[in-house]
Amino acid sequence: MGGPLRAGDIFRHATERQIEEYLLPVARGERACCFSLTEADAGSDVRAMRTTAVRDGDGYRLTGHKVFSTAGPFADFAIVIARMDGTENSYSAFFVDLDGPGRRVEEGATPMSGEHIEADVVLDDCFVPAANLIGAEGDGMRIGLGRVTVNRLLHCPTLLGMARRAIELSLVRARTRTVHGEPLLKLQAIQHKLADMATEYYAARSMTYGAIAALDAGVRPRLEAFMCKLYVAETAFRILDEAVQIHGKEGLTQGSEVEYLFRKVRMFRVLTGTSEIQRNAVAKGLSMYAEVLAAGPDATNRG
Repeated sequence: MGGPLRAGDIFRHATERQIEEYLLPVARGERACCFSLTEADAGSDVRAMRTTAVRDGDGYRLTGHKVFSTAGPFADFAIVIARMDGTENSYSAFFVDLDGPGRRVEEGATPMSGEHIEADVVLDDCFVPAANLIGAEGDGMRIGLGRVTVNRLLHCPTLLGMARRAIELSLVRARTRTVHGEPLLKLQAIQHKLADMATEYYAARSMTYGAIAALDAGVRPRLEAFMCKLYVAETAFRILDEAVQIHGKEGLTQGSEVEYLFRKVRMFRVLTGTSEIQRNAVAKGLSMYAEVLAAGPDATNRG
């Protein structure tokens, strides 16, 4: 949870020193990091954050309280987004070591999955050297949201893995569970559920692979990332819901794998932007495209 998934997109903004000191050790598994953007009153509306950065000589002093910093309990450093003090809409990003004065990691809320992977990062007049500024001053929101764009796309293979596992478990259940002397798999209602689960999984996997191939080729599939996160999260949830139904009472029992996967998948309809946020972003992207079409073929060709 604290590996390149959280830091990979930062490589293109980091200096050589930052890459050597922070990012490569994460890629090698020697250090762990967390990403600290969200606050209690700044989730979907991240610009409402209250964490501030004040210039102080050859560095900055950060003060604020970040929540839901995934991997925070075992992170060595955090990538923190803070609003520049005295401004309304200027944000900067920083590498913040978590073992120095003016900073502490507190136990965060336990999500419905039951995993202890969240932490609060509390900064109290925490001094950060200017060399730890990521990119240019004022670029923090662009850097932070750009990282989120990649991260929401990279959540999709995780969701696909859980959905595939749910289908496998459901097939085993349908073959081995007998009702009135015959396996569940003989029932057309169960056959149709499994057929729909497998078909939706294939569609979700195909669109994810297409977007990730574009990312690997150097394209920034921003709109496709929103689409993938929306469709894959909703599809995985439907697949797990059907898996619970096929497992019956066993699917409702804590300790069963399908019950755990259901709780885990449910979280991803909220994490890295709710499904409603993804729909808003897709609609905005389509509106921009419609404006280009309305401008005529010359504008479309330029785009």
